[in-house]
Amino acid sequence: MTLVYDYCKDWDKAPVRVEKISDLVWDLNLYPRCQVDRETVENYARALKAGSVFPPVKVGLMNGEKVIVDGIHRIRARKLLRIKYIDCAELPFNSEAELFAEAVRLNSSHGKSLDKKDLKWSIKQLQKFKFSVKEIVALVHVPASEVHRVTPSIKSLTTPSGKKWNCKPDCNKQPDIHEILEFKNALIFIRDAARKGCIPKDDPFFKQLVVECRLALGGIRFDV
Repeated sequence: MTLVYDYCKDWDKAPVRVEKISDLVWDLNLYPRCQVDRETVENYARALKAGSVFPPVKVGLMNGEKVIVDGIHRIRARKLLRIKYIDCAELPFNSEAELFAEAVRLNSSHGKSLDKKDLKWSIKQLQKFKFSVKEIVALVHVPASEVHRVTPSIKSLTTPSGKKWNCKPDCNKQPDIHEILEFKNALIFIRDAARKGCIPKDDPFFKQLVVECRLALGGIRFDV
């Protein structure tokens, strides 16, 4: 995983172009706000009518589309006033993960604050993109404890084949080769999930499953 600071773009050097608002894409899967705040839009519209000048919105160029990274309320304010064009600072992005990370970073550091619903959704989406807890903390500007509260328990995770980890070893008998392979795969799975930050290492079920898997494998050491 690339370190989080590699995702921060230098928007001061971004070229600014006038774009037609209808050509901009607002992808809800790549934007940290679940909905537009009507009051904020109306306040921005009144400010525009009074002569206020807003900075360009930030747009990501990816796969031939102009995807909104920051500034949806400014865009909606201009649409409310039937203005068809807006200044856009534009930079290229290589992936959805990179674009979403930058959108979260920008929207959580200025403008209207992300509400609890937006924060929770953003954290979950960053987890889907395989960002670590440390990277999520830096992007969303919340403590690690807040990220862990949103992080799913290992009970909610599924194996690559799609089934839940609900195995209980019988410690009174020697496991056969199939059980050994199953528990070894379980250990690899939960180790990788923990290293990627998909689950907290202090999850009680996580600790329990590690112990059970090690018992089933005859006490074999397996670092997680």
